[in-house]
Amino acid sequence: MKKLQLTTLFLATTLVASACGNSNGNNETAGSSASSTASAATTPASSSAAATGASGSEPFTLKVSYWADNKNGYYEEVAKRFKEKYPNGTVEFNQHPGDKYNELMNTRLAAGEADDVLFNMNMTAYAKAGYLMDLSGQPWIERMNDSAKTAAQFEGKTYGAFLEVNTFGVFYNKKIFGEQQLVPPTTWDEFIALNEKLKTQKITPIVEGFKDIWTLQAAYIPIAISTYFGSNPNFERDVYDGKASVNGPEVTGALAQFAELADKGYFNKNSLSIGNDQALQDFIDGKAAMHMMGSWTPGVIDGKTQNFPLGFFIIPAKDGNTVMSAGTDKGLSINAATKHPEEAIALVQLMLEPDMLELYGKDNALSAFNDVNPVFANPAMSEIQTALQAHPGHRNPGDYFPPSVQDALNTALTKILAGGGVGDTAAELAKLYEKDKSKVNF
Repeated sequence: MKKLQLTTLFLATTLVASACGNSNGNNETAGSSASSTASAATTPASSSAAATGASGSEPFTLKVSYWADNKNGYYEEVAKRFKEKYPNGTVEFNQHPGDKYNELMNTRLAAGEADDVLFNMNMTAYAKAGYLMDLSGQPWIERMNDSAKTAAQFEGKTYGAFLEVNTFGVFYNKKIFGEQQLVPPTTWDEFIALNEKLKTQKITPIVEGFKDIWTLQAAYIPIAISTYFGSNPNFERDVYDGKASVNGPEVTGALAQFAELADKGYFNKNSLSIGNDQALQDFIDGKAAMHMMGSWTPGVIDGKTQNFPLGFFIIPAKDGNTVMSAGTDKGLSINAATKHPEEAIALVQLMLEPDMLELYGKDNALSAFNDVNPVFANPAMSEIQTALQAHPGHRNPGDYFPPSVQDALNTALTKILAGGGVGDTAAELAKLYEKDKSKVNF
């Protein structure tokens, strides 16, 4: 769910909603909190259940709730294959409007009336409330990338899978790069050097539309993801536990690198006065060589023009390991109250088989599974998927910062772009963090 997931960086839902419109159709909004009414389920589902429990002779029906548009006939193929494997079973997929989905799921779960299998974006809250089956030990867990594994856990137990990820990076015009004999960088210094060469050739290196405030994060995240987590994957948890500080090398390093791009004039001169739509059009029109944005960008460009020479790379870390943002999307869980637990496990296992996920993702979604490679008509999407599998993935920087810190960060980035410098930004962010720490959702 491209619209929902991204916004976790700048707090839950505004970023992607502003970014990509209704990219998955059906008013795709499904991420609010569940009321906590019970303790989390504690008995893990047997990993052998799928092989034994769904083969009985009694007829049964499994109901599945979802909200996103049905792409590539995925749901029909799931139902067909399940019927072939378990002739006594029927799978019923029930689609609900995305803008009402959370409310509906919360109501039905609380009333004990929810379907057997649930697509959702509230996995942690639902697990905490005791609504989801503990799926720890299921064979598909180890196939997920690290970001998805972490997002599917609550108190060390796994309560589902995520089918998709969204990410950020640098999209570039291959024609301009070819003419200037440039290649994607492998170090921060190489990234700076190619920006400098483009500027010397009177080519705008990077075009952005920072008038739309959410785009500040789209440019900051590809830098911050490695400075925050490249040396310490648990940085934000350590800040929460008092073992690290917002006013430390992770945040100050990210701010300094963003400021380097701004101070050296690598962004378009009108970046603060145009919005994202204009920036993207300028990129398509060849007025700049690069555009820092989210993984939905190839689809947006394909809707505007054909055969654009689009490429993708991630910004290399300046120090430490290069990390890639991997915001999870489309959670899949089992209702703890299902009357057919073993059959539901068998169904989820089928839905997560590599060939099924490749069908699901074809020209549609980046996979959260390391062994899944969907086919994309736009080569840039394949480049993104390859990069995700080649680098450690992590939830977006700032996911575990209070809203006040994220708002202040955006204000600081705007100030940097206007020539105001970094100043004491990190120290000010640290004070806000301590003031509003109670709003952090760990």
